[in-house]
Amino acid sequence: MLEYTATADVKRGLARAHEERAQVLRVFFSWMFARRRVETPDLRVSRWA
Repeated sequence: MLEYTATADVKRGLARAHEERAQVLRVFFSWMFARRRVETPDLRVSRWA
């Protein structure tokens, strides 16, 4: 990581932003890969149609 000079407030803000971004990604991926039933209408197509 790059070295930079920043005040303690800036470092805390960056750390908080990183944590919030990580939380959003966790929620997104848990939603994306969640096992859920897909509601499908009861449509039946004849094999001969």
